Amino acid sequence: MKFLKIKEENLDENYLELHYDEIDSETAAVLERLRPALKYIEGISDGKRVTFPLSSIFYFETVDRKTFGYTSNTCLEVKETLQNIIDDHKDAGFVRISKSCIVNLYKIKRLQGDLNMRTLIYLKNDECIVMNRGYRAEFYQALKHIQEKKHEAN
Repeated sequence: MKFLKIKEENLDENYLELHYDEIDSETAAVLERLRPALKYIEGISDGKRVTFPLSSIFYFETVDRKTFGYTSNTCLEVKETLQNIIDDHKDAGFVRISKSCIVNLYKIKRLQGDLNMRTLIYLKNDECIVMNRGYRAEFYQALKHIQEKKHEAN
């Protein structure tokens, strides 16, 4: 199997292409490894039922017992609870940062310390969310796991 990695300037979104004659065991293993990143989530936005790639969600938040997913420009009400999202999609990079919020580790731009031992998380869409100190150990453990997987891939 050939693997081509090409850097393209000014892409709106990264993309992968797979060209194959038949799916052999090597190709099937690659697809299986990618599967967590290629999941979709269903919800309601502007009164319409929509489906979004899970990888486009920056974070999920619960407000008044309703769960919302946020993309770069859309708010999506989903039926799942935060715990169900964590259980079902932990491999896709979601980790809890407070009692009412989970974040997509792949959408983080930078971290910054704050007063009261909290951490400010700046996302790639320039939004800022707050991680409570009680979730710090779990967060950094998940971040380390993602970095190790990224290092293995390179």
